[in-house]
Amino acid sequence: MSLVKEFNINKDHMISDLIEVCNINSHSYNPNGVNSVADFYINKFQNSFKNKISIERLKLDNHQIISDKGEFEQKELGDLIFIKKASSKASHKILLMGHLDTVYPIDSQFQKCSKIDGDILNGPGVSDIKGGLLVMHKALEILESSKDADNITWTVCLNPDEEIGSPESQKYFEKLSGEHDLAMIFEPSLSDGSIAWQRKGTGNFQLVARGKAAHVGREFSSGQSAIYALAEFMIEANKLNTKEENIIINFGKITGGGALNTVPDKAVLGINIRTQALEDEKIAIEHLQKIISKLNEKDNLELSLHGKLNRKPKIPNEKMERLYEAFQSCAKELDLDLKKKNTGGCCDGNNLHEFGLANLDTLGVRGGNIHSKDEFICLDSLVERSQLNGLFLLKLASNEIKI
Repeated sequence: MSLVKEFNINKDHMISDLIEVCNINSHSYNPNGVNSVADFYINKFQNSFKNKISIERLKLDNHQIISDKGEFEQKELGDLIFIKKASSKASHKILLMGHLDTVYPIDSQFQKCSKIDGDILNGPGVSDIKGGLLVMHKALEILESSKDADNITWTVCLNPDEEIGSPESQKYFEKLSGEHDLAMIFEPSLSDGSIAWQRKGTGNFQLVARGKAAHVGREFSSGQSAIYALAEFMIEANKLNTKEENIIINFGKITGGGALNTVPDKAVLGINIRTQALEDEKIAIEHLQKIISKLNEKDNLELSLHGKLNRKPKIPNEKMERLYEAFQSCAKELDLDLKKKNTGGCCDGNNLHEFGLANLDTLGVRGGNIHSKDEFICLDSLVERSQLNGLFLLKLASNEIKI
C-alpha cells in the first residue's frame, strides 16, 4: 500500500482535466466530439507511457436506426480505440474498459461543468464516464511505477457507442474476452459508492405502425390509425410489467401523425426492455410478437418490430466473487467499505460476462444523477478510486492477489 499512498496524485490536475474533457460534447451520434475526447485520452496515455504502448484506432461501421418517420437511417459513430502494453514476462492479461460517448445531444442545454460546492462538480459525463477514465489512467500510472509492472499485459478499450448499447463495438468483445484473464470497467459506482453486482439484461426496440390515412370528417371509418394501434399495443404489452420487475418494458418515445383532421397512417414507438433471467428474454419477445400478430389481423394495418435484446443478464458466479473479494481486501487496506448491490442497470460488463470474462464494472468515481442535467461527481473519489484500482493492480502484479 505504501507505493499507492506515496504516489503523487495531483487532484487539482485531475479536476482540471475532467472539466476540459467534459466540456467537449461527445454524444453517441456526434462522432467529431467523440473523436476529440478520444484524442484527449490518447494524448494522456502517450505522455505517460510513451514507447511502452501501441495504439490502434478503428473506424466502426455506421449504425442503422429507425428514424421517427419509420425509415432506416445510417448514423456515423466515433472511433474505437485500443491502447496496449505488451510484456513477454506477463502472468496476467487485463482488459480495462470505458466509453467515450455520453447521452447528452449536441443541442442539449447541458454542455458545461459548474461547481456546486467544494467537493461536488456538476457536468455532462463527469461521472459517466469521463471521471472514471481519468481514474483508469492514473491507476495504470501507479502500476507502471512498480518494479513488477511487466508481470501484467494490459489493453485499454475505449468504445464510442456504449450509451446506445455498443451496437457496432460489441462485435469485438468476444475476441477481447478470449485474450484476457479479467476485466476492469470504469463505469461510475452506485450513488453510495457500492459496486454493481447482479445486472439485468436489456435491449432497445422500435415498433413501426403503418395504417391508412383518411379525412377525419368525411372518411374517418375508412382510415386506420397507426397511433391508436400503438396505444393498443402498449396497453397489452404493459401487462409484462409486474411488481417483481423480472421483466420491465418501458415505452420511451412515440412519434407520428400530422394534421389533426387526418387519421395518422404512420407512427413509431421506442421501447426499452429489461430482463432478470436468461429465460425472460424468450418470454418477453414471444409476448410482444403475439400482440403484434393479433393487431396485424386488422385491415390496412401493419406493425413491425425492429431491434434486439443485446445484453444478457449478468448473474454473479464464482469468478466474480473471487474478483470482488480481491477488491474488497484492497478497499479495507485503504479504509474503504466496498459494498456490492444488485441493479437494473447494464453496461458492457454484461457482454464480457456472457463471453466468460470475469469483470467488475463500476470501478469508477462516486457521483450520481447520471443521464440527467444534475449529473455530479464527488471530486475526492478521483484520488480514492485511483488508489483503489492502483493497489489492486500492484497486488496482482506482485502475486499478492491471485484470481
